[in-house]
Amino acid sequence: MASRTKQKEEARARRLAEEQAHAERARRQRRMQMLAGVVLAAVAVIAVAIAISSSGGGTTKASPAAFKSDASTVDSTLAGIPQTGTTLGSPSAKVTVTEYGDLQCPVCRDFALGAENQLISNEVKAGKVKLVYRSLETATGNSPNPNIFGTQQAAAYAAGNQAKAWNYILVFYHAQGQEGTAYVNQGFLNGIAAAIPGLNYSKWSTQSGSSALTSQVTSEEQQAANRGFNSTPTIVVQGPKGAAQPIVGNTDYGTLQSAIKSVS
Repeated sequence: MASRTKQKEEARARRLAEEQAHAERARRQRRMQMLAGVVLAAVAVIAVAIAISSSGGGTTKASPAAFKSDASTVDSTLAGIPQTGTTLGSPSAKVTVTEYGDLQCPVCRDFALGAENQLISNEVKAGKVKLVYRSLETATGNSPNPNIFGTQQAAAYAAGNQAKAWNYILVFYHAQGQEGTAYVNQGFLNGIAAAIPGLNYSKWSTQSGSSALTSQVTSEEQQAANRGFNSTPTIVVQGPKGAAQPIVGNTDYGTLQSAIKSVS
């Protein structure tokens, strides 16, 4: 009898030991799953941070300090060059270079900050060439808010009412974010205007919502369509000898100079 009792106690002890071991294994498994979840979450956070920092559309790029720095650089580049509306340069310049552009277009940005910047610093500043900006939607149509196109272009034209259109255009290109993202909103547009030296922000704010300016944008798009233009930038060079073949896409300074000489 005592032997059967002892056997029962030993069996019970074994069951308890097995249950404790099973419970411990379950606890370890839960801890591993929780740790794996924490690691995956951390990896996801790091991946998002890397994506934001490499996209070019992060908040730092569109900060007030960045706008102000870009606006100062552009103001120095344009110093002494007359502006009227969306025209930059002397009204008596014999050659006119017209850029059909979209402020969200990265190819337009590359052109503006490259060959066009050289053109401004040389031929435009010397009074030999004047630059005219016209609107043609391309990249903005791929953004989450394509309806912003008229508003963003009109924002530059409103600055043109104060002889600052090219300041606005070039600061926008400097601050441009990643194509296809929703970085352009009213705050972004306001930030550019607020940073431009000498721009009356209150006046700009009132005029930037003008239906006349958005109608101008629409009219220019129709003009571009009538001429068969569907890419940005499309660059038209005209002078005393007529018009050169339109240049499409990011071009180099030498090609611009050759086109200018051909019509001068």
